[in-house]
Formats: sequence, structure tokens, C-alpha cells
Amino acid sequence: MKTITKHYIDGAFVESHGREVMDIINPTNGKVIANVTLADEEDARRGITAAKRAFATFGRTTKEERASILRRLHEVVSARIDDLTGATVE
Repeated sequence: MKTITKHYIDGAFVESHGREVMDIINPTNGKVIANVTLADEEDARRGITAAKRAFATFGRTTKEERASILRRLHEVVSARIDDLTGATVE
């Protein structure tokens, strides 16, 4: 069973400050397929601070720069389509 204890904050996967754990249940059969550590207020604060800092520069990017970022995101997601599909339907 997969256990997720990290959040993606400020460009990196960091251990959760939160301690509450939630089961992820497969809706087709009701079985627990993973556990995830939920974020708490400290995790949210870190995420909000990182987002504000990123927006300060991202807000000044050009249309072309943003399109390039979206193309790169598409490439990265497409390269892991099997992993993402497995995570979605398991």
C-alpha cells in the first residue's frame, strides 16, 4: 500500500508538518489503496508564502514564457502518463 507523507511546496517535496492521516479508498471496491498525511496550518502557510513569492515574478512573465511553461508541463505529464493513469484508476 502506498503511503504519501510529503507535499509539493516551493518547488520541492517536503515532509508534512501535519500528522493526521487519511485513507484513500478505491471507490469501485471500497478497499484502502493508500494513506496520505494531510497538511496542517503550518503546511498551508508555507504553501501560501511560496505561492506569493512565485507570483511576484510569474506575474511579470510574457505570454510566450507562460506558453513555454505550459508546453513543458505537458511534456512532463505526458512522459508519466502510465504512472498517472495507474494512480487514477487503481
